[in-house]
Amino acid sequence: MPTKTQREREAEQRKAKLDRIQEQVEEGSLVIRQMTDAERQRFTKTGKSTDAERAKRRERRKRSRAAARPLPPARRG
Repeated sequence: MPTKTQREREAEQRKAKLDRIQEQVEEGSLVIRQMTDAERQRFTKTGKSTDAERAKRRERRKRSRAAARPLPPARRG
């Protein structure tokens, strides 16, 4: 039997997980429900950040990059 590619193994694992979820739903040990409007707003994928929030994130990134210590010079000899 030929070996499976990484993609095939991942697809097989995903299918096994989905099958397990389906079993749990059928048993009643897992309930899948619709999100409420409040949850949908809280966990939205497209976050609408203000200019101030974006500027704050940019500043934090700049500071964290500046705090990184440079490598010491290479020894020659």
